Amino acid sequence: MRSRPPDPALRVLSLGGGTQSTVLALLAEHDFFEHKPDVAIFADTGWEPPAVYKNIEWLRSVISFPIETVSIGRSLREDVIAGVNTSGSPWLTIPTFLSAPDGTPAGMNWRQCTTHYKIKPIKEQVRRLLGLSPRSPVAYSTSMEMWLGITIDEAERMRVSPDPWIVNCYPLIDLGMSREDCIEWFHGEYPGRGLPRSACVGCPYHSASSWVQMRETDKTSFDDAVAIDKLLRSPDHNATSMFRNRVFLHSRRLPLEEAVALDTAELAATASEDEHWGNECAGICGT
Repeated sequence: MRSRPPDPALRVLSLGGGTQSTVLALLAEHDFFEHKPDVAIFADTGWEPPAVYKNIEWLRSVISFPIETVSIGRSLREDVIAGVNTSGSPWLTIPTFLSAPDGTPAGMNWRQCTTHYKIKPIKEQVRRLLGLSPRSPVAYSTSMEMWLGITIDEAERMRVSPDPWIVNCYPLIDLGMSREDCIEWFHGEYPGRGLPRSACVGCPYHSASSWVQMRETDKTSFDDAVAIDKLLRSPDHNATSMFRNRVFLHSRRLPLEEAVALDTAELAATASEDEHWGNECAGICGT
């Protein structure tokens, strides 16, 4: 296995704008770690909730290391509406739920959004910061740290980077912190402020409680997701010709507004606690 250089050329915090990555950035600012990141990078998909954009701007005002916003120059929202991938070819890059004509579940669409709209632009920016041209090789002696906001309750999301020059680091796990620990520390240091969830507005991996919360606190975004969910089953949308099955944003495989109404009733009946997501985006989304 390739040995890690003693001093990385760059330390980058992957900033999703949600709970864990926000707390990770703030802990670094509060000198919880031996080193601060050289930079935090926020990959904007063009479909982030308003609370995430506001949180990123607030973070810029309270931390000393720079936050850079990157994108692939395309909006995930607009690509989903058009039913195209990042090359403009007919496809859906988000992991929608599929339902057979008889109404039975038919799996999910292949997820590509995290790779193309999050990971790719971050890696491209890292290469620029290292002074590398787009296709130039990375020197064997070059290494950089990618700080990811994953907590001990999500340790199964830890991954070794497929790029030998990138060392994925998990400082919150090193501190033994859970998501709840992050929330408790944040409220102790910044009372009165809220922490958003980092997930695209129309992300099919929203939990039932997340959909309900969006409807109650961000109706503009919820109405947008409802409209796009309906569009995905329109005869004129590319998804209709690409799949033999019907396409839904919600795991119930029902129109979003109808599904969230059922979620609301069930959560009220059971007084359910907010559950964790059953699937995540490789340590990028949801943190």
